[in-house]
Amino acid sequence: MPSPSCPRAHRAGAAVPSPILRARHLSAVRGDGRALFTGLELVLPRGPVALIGANGSGKTTLLRLLAGALPPGEASIDTDARIAWLPQLQDALPARVVDLLGAGPHVDALRRVLAGRGDARDLACIDDDWTLEADLRAQLDAAGLAAVDLDADPAQLSGGERQQLRLLALLRGDAGVLLLDEPSIFLDAAASAYWRDRVLVHPGAVLVVTHDPAWLAAMPGILELRDGALHRTDGNLDVWRAAQAARRALEAEALDAARTERSRTRRDAMLARARIEQRSARGRRDARTENQSPLLLDHRADRADRARARTQAGLTSRVDAADTAARRAYAAMEHVAAPDFVDRVALALPEGRRILTFEDVHPCAPSPRGALTWTCSGPVRIGLEGRNGSGKSTLLRAIAGHGPLAHGQVTAHVPVQSLDQHLAALPAATPALDWLQSRMPDIPPAGIATRLALLGLPGARAAGTGDTVGWRTHARRHRRSRRVAAGRAAVAARRAGQPSRLRQCRRARRVAAGLARRAAGGQSRHGRARCARTDPQAAARWRHPDRRMTAPHTTRAPSGARVDHLRRALFRAPTPGCGCSRRW
Repeated sequence: MPSPSCPRAHRAGAAVPSPILRARHLSAVRGDGRALFTGLELVLPRGPVALIGANGSGKTTLLRLLAGALPPGEASIDTDARIAWLPQLQDALPARVVDLLGAGPHVDALRRVLAGRGDARDLACIDDDWTLEADLRAQLDAAGLAAVDLDADPAQLSGGERQQLRLLALLRGDAGVLLLDEPSIFLDAAASAYWRDRVLVHPGAVLVVTHDPAWLAAMPGILELRDGALHRTDGNLDVWRAAQAARRALEAEALDAARTERSRTRRDAMLARARIEQRSARGRRDARTENQSPLLLDHRADRADRARARTQAGLTSRVDAADTAARRAYAAMEHVAAPDFVDRVALALPEGRRILTFEDVHPCAPSPRGALTWTCSGPVRIGLEGRNGSGKSTLLRAIAGHGPLAHGQVTAHVPVQSLDQHLAALPAATPALDWLQSRMPDIPPAGIATRLALLGLPGARAAGTGDTVGWRTHARRHRRSRRVAAGRAAVAARRAGQPSRLRQCRRARRVAAGLARRAAGGQSRHGRARCARTDPQAAARWRHPDRRMTAPHTTRAPSGARVDHLRRALFRAPTPGCGCSRRW
């Protein structure tokens, strides 16, 4: 048995426990209180499966819960296998490559024994695995990392080379469940294909978070984390795309049907209300001509008003239900608005401006055979590609002034902004909106908030906590609350069979306007028509091509008290709570 101070280095091809994992009641909440998912259930059978979803949907959080990096809360994770987790970004690095592979103590013990300085603890640590160092070198050679020394410092390697070493450390162990978060990140095409094939033949269960189309095309199953739930598709990327297209078509049909039903319900309700008003008007007209007791007429009117209120309430509830169904159908559809920054953002450079000057440049070789001497003029967009370890990141760091080159010199003639692989420039504890305001002082906060919203970081998510769009959002919410309150008051008035405050104000305005016309000696349109049938001179006086000419004023003027009363009626302030904002 190996000693506690020397953990055994697991051999490739060791026996793997049962790879099945079952998790129940998985829940996660953001720092701002928004739930990512609640009560998820996940079953991982033997074999690889991809986990996809929109940015911020909780994929990395789900992997951290399964790996035990986050407190599980009420969740239960049942598995007999050991779980190995590959995080998306790792900050801490060991001192040597062999330690990154998890075989440092074993290789050190083997070297001491072969040098004649070993003891019983070293022999126990070796555990008859005398070819471990040679096996590690062979595996590095197969992965295209033959130039990487086991005693080298991982910090001096490229991001792609370090990612390959982490994958090798996971796959050569005895873990029955692998949780891989973006394993193809930093890898070139050849390295990505090599490790994809290695993952596909792993004997355990593998859950891979990836957006790489090549990896998704090779996966036999896809799990999508959408709207806080997991949706499984048995098949690769093509099968998933076909299922997505069918789902979107069904959602579009459901939305069209809901909108059609809403239009029909509104039309039927409008016609029903018109019939109700006609019956009410006929009843009032008949009541004026009938020779009945006033008590009986009042009782009939009361009963008719109650029946009309019940019918109006039923119509309103049906219209509200149709509106709710249409809103739910629209909300169920997937609305993805990906910003196209490449086409919409212009480089603020004049044509032909010199940008970079390369003088006999090579990022890695001190004595290169093919150095670069070139002057770059803009505006221009350039893609930089190459194998892992070829010096792409080193060249970018040199352009930004953050590191030296192995040979030559590069000069930047314009300001340079850089974003490294590990996002070191982004502070971990500072809200995105505050950090961007410090980096872009010329852009107002509303403009920065708009750009963050295009990236899917609206509102409190961009600021960490609180409201990010300031007084504009507050004013918008205030106006919305006023409209909602006025609408609710109108609905309540309709259900009670009473006119709303808005209708009362409009009716009072019409009455006041009629009084003003009568006091000024004018007549309404119907009054002018009746007068024209009996007075030809008045008809000639009022005849006008646009038919909107008002009646001439008579010499009779209203009294001063009546004028004051009409002025107060016409120009009074609106009734509070009626939803009117214009002064008459």
